[in-house]
Amino acid sequence: MKLSTLKSETYDAWECVNTFNDAVVQPEHFKAEVRTFGDLRRKETWKKAYCSFWAQNIYDSCLDAYNLIRIYFNPSPDDWNYELRYRIFEEFLKFPDGLELIKLGLEQLFSANFTSQERKKADGFFELVQGQSEGGEEFGGAVSSIRRFAELAGTSPS
Repeated sequence: MKLSTLKSETYDAWECVNTFNDAVVQPEHFKAEVRTFGDLRRKETWKKAYCSFWAQNIYDSCLDAYNLIRIYFNPSPDDWNYELRYRIFEEFLKFPDGLELIKLGLEQLFSANFTSQERKKADGFFELVQGQSEGGEEFGGAVSSIRRFAELAGTSPS
């Protein structure tokens, strides 16, 4: 992942958050907000900022919880931000109802409204959850809860 791409994508995500919240987008404030995540000279700072802004965009745009499972947290290895998928997921779980939205999305996906073929298209989500560390991570309990729900619903993360 090139730093120039990361910076550009971080700006786009930040701009979307502000636009969604009906704020007047003032580009001169962008770097000050990113600076709250660390030193602007470090790539790690830009990764943290991007993941936070992107998780906020996912949260703000969530109209149907099943789309969290089928689209937002079902990344393709070809996606430019694939390596950040775990961090984005963790940022999303920081929202007070983030875990509940994930559970609702799973309930919807495993309802009679979706076929087994449509459920299969969400395999990337289960791979994401399976790959998420349980030990020592801030959201290990939430990830375990999602795994248990998936197992009860009849689909065990592979």
